[in-house]
Amino acid sequence: DILKKELVADKSSTEISDMWYTYHENKENVHGIVLDGKAAEPLLSRASSNPFFVQPIFRENGYFMLVSQFMEPSHFIMAYLEDYKMDPGSAQPLLTFSVFDDYAKGKDLTLVRADILNRGIDDAEGLKVVKSMLDHYLDDDEY
Repeated sequence: DILKKELVADKSSTEISDMWYTYHENKENVHGIVLDGKAAEPLLSRASSNPFFVQPIFRENGYFMLVSQFMEPSHFIMAYLEDYKMDPGSAQPLLTFSVFDDYAKGKDLTLVRADILNRGIDDAEGLKVVKSMLDHYLDDDEY
């Protein structure tokens, strides 16, 4: 469970969102994101049918590529593309994020938890990457 469901059953969408953000706000290298439940509806089905995604990360001195792999039921793992190409089984994840759509229908909320696991990407950059990935899967024109 992502939350104790019995404790949030009578809470509004706003209250659940506030709890999600508050829980994650002081955690190092961990982020909570809240998406509109209806807007996020196609996310997991799109990720399931297209489980790999390559994302460039631009920096002052160039860029590098990350590969994202979706794992059922709702988890994404991102690693350096070059590491993945050398040996997919031993590529170390830089970050992961999980999508929880438990409240998508009843509360119109989809909750996302992102964990930055590796110092190869800093906290703010990792959050930006996760948001970009979500946008690509959710935007009909980008998808």
